[in-house]
Amino acid sequence: MFKKRIATATVITGVLAGVTALSATPVTANTVEHKGAQTLQTLNLAVYPSLDYAPMFVGLKQGFFAKYGLSLNITDVYTGAGLFAAISGGADDLATNSPVTGANAIAQGLPIQLVQVTDYQPTSGNTDVLVAKNSPIKSLSQLAGKAVGISSVHGAFQLGLNYALQKAGVDPSSVNVLAVAPQNQGPTLLAGQLGATVTQDPWLTQDLQTGSYRSLGNPFAKFPYKVPVGAFWATTSTLNSKPGLLRSFKQAWAFSVAYVTKHPASLGAVIPVYTSLPPSLVKKMTLPQYATAITASSMTGVLSLMQKYGWITPPPSFSQIYWNGK
Repeated sequence: MFKKRIATATVITGVLAGVTALSATPVTANTVEHKGAQTLQTLNLAVYPSLDYAPMFVGLKQGFFAKYGLSLNITDVYTGAGLFAAISGGADDLATNSPVTGANAIAQGLPIQLVQVTDYQPTSGNTDVLVAKNSPIKSLSQLAGKAVGISSVHGAFQLGLNYALQKAGVDPSSVNVLAVAPQNQGPTLLAGQLGATVTQDPWLTQDLQTGSYRSLGNPFAKFPYKVPVGAFWATTSTLNSKPGLLRSFKQAWAFSVAYVTKHPASLGAVIPVYTSLPPSLVKKMTLPQYATAITASSMTGVLSLMQKYGWITPPPSFSQIYWNGK
């Protein structure tokens, strides 16, 4: 069975701050039944409802998670701190967040590990730096001294922004990065409280369609390697108490990714449901590259940049970050 809850989380700039600041209100949603399973075991998930996790919703619709004996109870959470607050406080078993944010949290002492990587960041579309249409800012080189809204401080999008700024000849430390929930980034930008935002789909395409914003491009465009951007995380306590359920989750995710690879139209059918966006708008979005595995080599460049920017010293090892499923 799949049920969906909508949650609100206080915008927190520190990963470890406010670990109990979470509330939820149940709403009605579709139910997926699996006739072959007498009893489904429930996993509670805190999910940032971006395109990164679309295969999960396809898998729910197709009954793949029920096939592996799982019922998913999903909460929408819109900040990196709120996501990790959900699992740290015990409200949820799994939370989505980028490998960058997770590595940073582990370096700060948060007892979590990456259970399942979900995708890699596109270098065109999907995530852009936005400014107001009438803004005098014409390029990334003009962001020095400006405030930039981002969903998670010291997360994947700030890593992309910093690298893009560096390539544009701007010292990343000269930019004031602020944590702003994605649904609030556009209005805050238009209100003049930010100079720019780093906005991901589905909000990116939705904002651009209004004609009120202008894109400075995808901050990941110049990366020499693929950046893993989405993942599911769990606390070591949950990993120790529910390893079988988490292994089943990984199997169901892999089954879902294989399905959407063969049936890409299934993504277009489900994304409007969990994002509440019209299908015509969803067709204009850039989908990420969905994945089932992450390797140490794929994290090498990411961890090196994080250390360069002074976020983590020293960086955690890959074995500290990644749960091997045992």
